[in-house]
Amino acid sequence: MILKEMYSGRFYPCETVVPTSEVYRKAVKACEKLMEQLSQRLSKEDYELVKELRAQTAIAQCEESESHFKYGFSAGLIVQHEAYEQVNGEK
Repeated sequence: MILKEMYSGRFYPCETVVPTSEVYRKAVKACEKLMEQLSQRLSKEDYELVKELRAQTAIAQCEESESHFKYGFSAGLIVQHEAYEQVNGEK
């Protein structure tokens, strides 16, 4: 149960949820191949820049994902609250 996992400190959706779609897997493999090609073609300094670009992009994407999660979770709670009010005739 999710409440027990949260209470026990074992609820880490950002670390445990990984997309399983074929599109995701293909994109990850394509990124790996492209990075390998870049490592062979670029100077060591330029390749380090590419790695730093990827690291900073990952940070930005994580921040974006967190914002989307918070917004979606909040919207879900609002919908639940409104549904409860309608069922119980509250305003």
